[in-house]
Amino acid sequence: MFVNSSKMSWEGFSKPDKVVLGDTIQIPIGIVITSANLLSFVALYRCSRLSFQIRILAINLCLSDILIGVSMVLPARIYYINNCLYKKYIASAFLVVSSLTITMINLDRCLAIHYGIRYYTYMSKKVLTSICVAFWVLSMVLSYLMYFNPNSEFGISCQPIFYVPKNSVIIAVSVFLVLIIASNVVMFTYLVRAVRKSLHVYHYRYGHVTDKYRDQQTIVIQKLVVITGCFIACSLPYIITTFPILGSDIPSRKRAHIVTGIIFTMNSAINPFLYVWRLQETRYQMKRLLCFWNRSYTEKLEQRNKADTATYCINVIDSS
Repeated sequence: MFVNSSKMSWEGFSKPDKVVLGDTIQIPIGIVITSANLLSFVALYRCSRLSFQIRILAINLCLSDILIGVSMVLPARIYYINNCLYKKYIASAFLVVSSLTITMINLDRCLAIHYGIRYYTYMSKKVLTSICVAFWVLSMVLSYLMYFNPNSEFGISCQPIFYVPKNSVIIAVSVFLVLIIASNVVMFTYLVRAVRKSLHVYHYRYGHVTDKYRDQQTIVIQKLVVITGCFIACSLPYIITTFPILGSDIPSRKRAHIVTGIIFTMNSAINPFLYVWRLQETRYQMKRLLCFWNRSYTEKLEQRNKADTATYCINVIDSS
């Protein structure tokens, strides 16, 4: 990750102390991130009834977050050998992929609402998979450019990002990432307007809006607020600290950069709750995984899931 050479900067401490402090904070966080996303990945893989858009994007998000967690769990001593290629290219790319995938999830919602059934004629599994692969390639390029230094070997600085001499290339990449994050606010606004518009359409069609339908739409808006708010609150402050206008010689700003970096990384621990575990089918598969030893309980879960699926199909047929 681009959080200070994949490890936080502990200014004023000796190198062994930095290793101990870094491990104390990052290894537990990394274990939580890896475990939560690995469990989510297995559950998503077993979800055959999810729409392919949700499934492909959520799996891509889990993969990037799993690798973020793994990079944090790796022993800190490996970061003190000359492996700048790993520290910059690989670890930074994981957070970029995660951010791009979250943005694509929101964009997918907006395009599906705006174009309706026409959207699905263009967005096939092959196209969406190609987009996810492109995210990984783009993230490698962005990770390189975030540390670009024409005066260093291979054109990349091995200094932590907070201390890298800023140039037009680094600033341009930071601006691009800010715009990517800010675009989620625009998409959030569009989605809220679409939900409110559906209330007016419902009222026009049926003459009134039932409390049940209104409550459902309110819950949708609340979920959008939480999902978009968490992503922006976790990612935007860190990106802002990379701009040169904040300087790098004031201790309080260095600490702010470290704190925002930890918060940005914690977004990978929140993602399973926001994008995976809230889905009914995924929760069902998760319960089966966690309670595999209790056969009677898993059989009840399976019966309940079949009943819910049958009820859903009947409602869809009736509404059509």
